[in-house]
Amino acid sequence: MKRAATALLLTFGLSGEATASAYYFSDIGVRGFARGGAFIAGADDLTALYYNPAALTRLERPQIMLNVAGVQQSVDFQRTNAPGLGAWDTEAGEYSNTNFGSIKNTAPPFAIPHFGFSSKLGTPNTTFAFGFYPPYAPDLSYDKDGPQRYSLIDTMVIQTSLGPSVAHKVNDWISVGAGVAWGVLMAEQQLKISVPWNQETVEVDFNTLDVINNTGPNEDPANDVGFDFSASDWGGISWNAGLMIEPPSKKWAFGMMVQPPVKFHAKGKMQADFSNHVLHTDGYLGDQIIVSEKVSDDDVTLNILMPLILKAGFAFRPTETSEIELAGVWQNWSKIETMTITGLNLVVDVNGDHMVPAARRDDTIIDDDVILPTYYEDAWSVRLGGQNHFGQFTARMGAFYETSAIPTSTQNVSLVDGNKVGYGVGGSYRPSGNWSLDLGLSQSFLAEKNVSDSEIEQIAVEPLTGDFIDGTIIGNGTYKSSVLIFGAGLNYYFGS
Repeated sequence: MKRAATALLLTFGLSGEATASAYYFSDIGVRGFARGGAFIAGADDLTALYYNPAALTRLERPQIMLNVAGVQQSVDFQRTNAPGLGAWDTEAGEYSNTNFGSIKNTAPPFAIPHFGFSSKLGTPNTTFAFGFYPPYAPDLSYDKDGPQRYSLIDTMVIQTSLGPSVAHKVNDWISVGAGVAWGVLMAEQQLKISVPWNQETVEVDFNTLDVINNTGPNEDPANDVGFDFSASDWGGISWNAGLMIEPPSKKWAFGMMVQPPVKFHAKGKMQADFSNHVLHTDGYLGDQIIVSEKVSDDDVTLNILMPLILKAGFAFRPTETSEIELAGVWQNWSKIETMTITGLNLVVDVNGDHMVPAARRDDTIIDDDVILPTYYEDAWSVRLGGQNHFGQFTARMGAFYETSAIPTSTQNVSLVDGNKVGYGVGGSYRPSGNWSLDLGLSQSFLAEKNVSDSEIEQIAVEPLTGDFIDGTIIGNGTYKSSVLIFGAGLNYYFGS
């Protein structure tokens, strides 16, 4: 069963990593996403902690900020029908054909807060800020018995950043800034693998454990094994640094930011559920082959890496009340070649009274490290946005184009992504000099994708030998998706 357990880990690792690190939305904050993410040279609130810490020098008065955003990804997957993948048809003596229904993400919007405060450090040229500013990512949840169950049933990934930044205005033209953040990563994932077994046709050589005429991989629910994984790292440390060049006339501004790769070592537990598998419920020749109902390991480590990020923007102010910014972001996902799962100690209780030779009757302990290859590509985006002040009101809007870090051949429902276009709109109301209210909305749209050359396979394992065998292709089909982000923010300014 060693290969079987490894297959379980591979299944989680590939889909879990994709959701946690190869794709998240690259803009945060109500003002930022309302401008289509063009907020690197023109950042004027505490989300500069994320976009460009050098822009914090613009915050002339001490202030506090609270933002709350809802993030929702609409996913519609129509898997390509394939013959002979369904339940065993006793009368026909073969596996039935399956016509797959449409699968949708049923998770509600995922609420994500931001907050922070800032103040001058004894001099008008130096600003201190502290904030909580996690990146945006959606919640995903699908039918537990649907045709996508070998990719994903349910997932929850939370990544946060909390920490201080300091910005200093070097002279009338140049500001610099840097910040350190304490990062937390929490991940939970549910999916299924297949351990194919056909009681009607299987033949076994008990001396060699060779399985004869087991009809190969299929998607009969009686062969499904549930798999849950949860892990967290409360000790991730990251930093970023920014530069802003802006003349005294304020007619234009140039800003840039760099954030190096961030490592996470998430400690957690995994569990495989055999309670509904045919070899646990019915056995073979009167014997229960898999004795364990649930197999767990409470001390594993998932090692993942977030990419190098570069941002730059140029803002032009044609009038005293208006601003237009052109910005770009580049993320170095291709540098991430592997991820690993370490510290394994998974025990599977197999009944070998007459099925397994005496030398193989002991429980199997799986303790090898698992190295998971990734297939990511560098991603980039270009944004154009701006704002205009009308007395107590400010209007914002913008648009963007963004490429995907995930190749089409590895597209699946755990990570529905692709090249996309989007827009943002929003505004602020400032009835007095002491507080303002921000509102914003952003949508992005992925072109419909018809995948016919998927490399994503169902993980399938020969039940007696534990040999890893070819699984059914599960990624082919039609993918439709869009993303909605909406939110509100409140800023309070001290003094006058």
